[in-house]
Amino acid sequence: MATPGVRSLGSAIEGHDNGFNLVRLVCALLVVVFHGYQLNTLRPATDPATLWLQPVTDLGGLAVAVFFLVSGIFITQSWMRDPHPGRYALRRAARIVPGLFACLLVTTVLACAFFSDHGPGTLLGAEPWRFIFGNTALHELRYIIPPEELRIPGVLAGQDLNGPLWTLYWEGRMYVMVALVGLSAALPLATWMRACALFLLLAANLFPEVAAGYVWEVRLWSMFLAGMLLQTVAAQLRVGALQVGCALALLALNWTRFGALTPSPLTWFGIALAAGALALWAGGARVRHIGHIQRHDYSYGVYIYHWPVLLMLRAVLPPLGALRLTLLAMAVTLALAALSWHLVEAPALRLARRWLGQHRRLIAAGPAPVSPPSGQADAAKKPQAAARIDADSA
Repeated sequence: MATPGVRSLGSAIEGHDNGFNLVRLVCALLVVVFHGYQLNTLRPATDPATLWLQPVTDLGGLAVAVFFLVSGIFITQSWMRDPHPGRYALRRAARIVPGLFACLLVTTVLACAFFSDHGPGTLLGAEPWRFIFGNTALHELRYIIPPEELRIPGVLAGQDLNGPLWTLYWEGRMYVMVALVGLSAALPLATWMRACALFLLLAANLFPEVAAGYVWEVRLWSMFLAGMLLQTVAAQLRVGALQVGCALALLALNWTRFGALTPSPLTWFGIALAAGALALWAGGARVRHIGHIQRHDYSYGVYIYHWPVLLMLRAVLPPLGALRLTLLAMAVTLALAALSWHLVEAPALRLARRWLGQHRRLIAAGPAPVSPPSGQADAAKKPQAAARIDADSA
């Protein structure tokens, strides 16, 4: 049933007046809350939302799952708009790599200079640079990453310098999956992507041991595939308050059933359904007074900077409670995320778009026509016409 007054998901994601940047930013900040409570040094603590969600999931896991749902929508849209593997790879690399490299370079240099047993001289060794370049390359999407590649001995007490980056490795695998599914299309593209998303969702949940080493971590994989599926029906899909209410009602029904039979009344399906419906409702809405956030996506910067910020604040300040540490880390991380977006991420995206635009124009223009010698103009007409047809086809 169509929801009156609610625009389709397809209409929302085609423009810039949607709330998906806000959804992603909120999710990134929730991850900061989750880790801020974990890493505070005053006393061990768990954030209130995780206390409610356990043992099914936690606040960080739920926020990352919503990230993957939204990512599945937009990454699939990127492929379906321009199903060319080279250009797709360039767009994905431009979005992920420059910001990640800058983050790793800045935070690693600071950590080695000020929080190392051997001081700035640590930067003369191979370990910091192996950490920077290995993580920038997402460790070639390997499943098992040696622990020494995730930390630097003697720096910040030998802790993992950026723990949350493991989700980027999974995200990279999913980018590859979208390209492989798209390249193998044996039906019209939207139909093929929809069928493959349904098949892989079923396979992941019925047979999780199949290809588990490379392709899926079942929950995140399933959320990304759900986003992929939603993209293929985006033109018809409308999610409003009614759909969110129904999702919450199903969550409540789950609650009454499982509350009587198990220690936790919640299920992953119910949590993911309700959170996904809320994210789609908020993302598809025309939200007023957030024009800056609609134009600028700070969520990625918040995600990749917050862990090293928390570690360094914890090391340099006296013990702070969970709430104070979290709020301080949010302030510092948001500032770094804004700098990352405006100085690194957005310029890299503009450069990639400019290069792709020039490439398309060169293909469309074709080779420059050569004036034929006098008396051969008529003979040259047919080859020139053929060249124009070939250029249009390309």
